Amino acid sequence: VISLGDKIKFSLSPSKSTDRLSTNVPGVPLDDRNLIIKALNLFRKKTGSDKHFWIHLDKKVPTGAGLGGGSSNAATALWAANQFSGCIATEKDLQEWSGEIGSDIPFFFSHGAAYCTGRGE
Repeated sequence: VISLGDKIKFSLSPSKSTDRLSTNVPGVPLDDRNLIIKALNLFRKKTGSDKHFWIHLDKKVPTGAGLGGGSSNAATALWAANQFSGCIATEKDLQEWSGEIGSDIPFFFSHGAAYCTGRGE
């Protein structure tokens, strides 16, 4: 068994207008091309939340390797935003919304083993 996974730290930002993403890997987009930022924007759009975050991504899953690193990070960002907002959305809501930014992101809201075909939707 290999221990391979990104680590993400979230904290509330004093800003009411921007998220701040940093990472240990050069070349990872830090703007709204990143699935973490897309997920946070989606959460605010769906819930009306005004919370913004400081996020640090300790990237271990190789970028672009097809291992679901970015998609799992997006699911984690949705979950974290919901936790910081007092769980205003259900897990089912998060799972459904996540499909709007990536077809394999809903998979990461599954519990236990999952059987996937196609692109993960």
